[in-house]
Amino acid sequence: MPKIKVPRKNTHMDMTAMCDVGFLLLTFFILTAKFRPNELVEIVTPASRATETVKDDLVTISVDKIGNVYYVASSPRRKADILEKMIEKYGTKYTMLGSLNAKQKAQFTQLEQIAFPAQAIPQMVGLKQNQLKDMQSRGQLTGVPKDTTNNELGDWIMATRFAYGDDKITFAIKGDKTSNIVAIKRVIDVLREKDVNSFKLVTALEGNKD
Repeated sequence: MPKIKVPRKNTHMDMTAMCDVGFLLLTFFILTAKFRPNELVEIVTPASRATETVKDDLVTISVDKIGNVYYVASSPRRKADILEKMIEKYGTKYTMLGSLNAKQKAQFTQLEQIAFPAQAIPQMVGLKQNQLKDMQSRGQLTGVPKDTTNNELGDWIMATRFAYGDDKITFAIKGDKTSNIVAIKRVIDVLREKDVNSFKLVTALEGNKD
């Protein structure tokens, strides 16, 4: 009995739709990715076994090796509100701060870190990140004043609390592992003076070199 040959058919799969989906997913991840902020000074945090991740909308007070303080609010909208509160506080004392225009206020919201006194805001908002880093490397950025005679750090904290209103706010201290413990203690004292008794300590995951 003769064998029946099944005719061979070329299998063709249209991958157009799959490629479209792939490109859509790639575009989505690129547009929604959050890159690590380009910080003015590298803070090498101590290691710990903590597993809680850092939230996006977090207010961070960084302390470098020599004890300078840098203030970071991640949300541009929050930064704008915080700036308005600082203008209310210092606008009369520092007339250039009080006369910031809309463009300068928008530039302020793009700053990665506040690394200078409130009086210097009008001169700093127009500078690019690489210019600020160059100033920091030459010792021209001394951070936010935090001593008892000029406690601007406390004013930034209060401005932040007013800007957030009834919304929950989380403060965090990010100290270099070689930071002067006196500077860290001063930051904690300032937080407590402003009735912020709950805050996070940012560390690196033990065993992680990043």
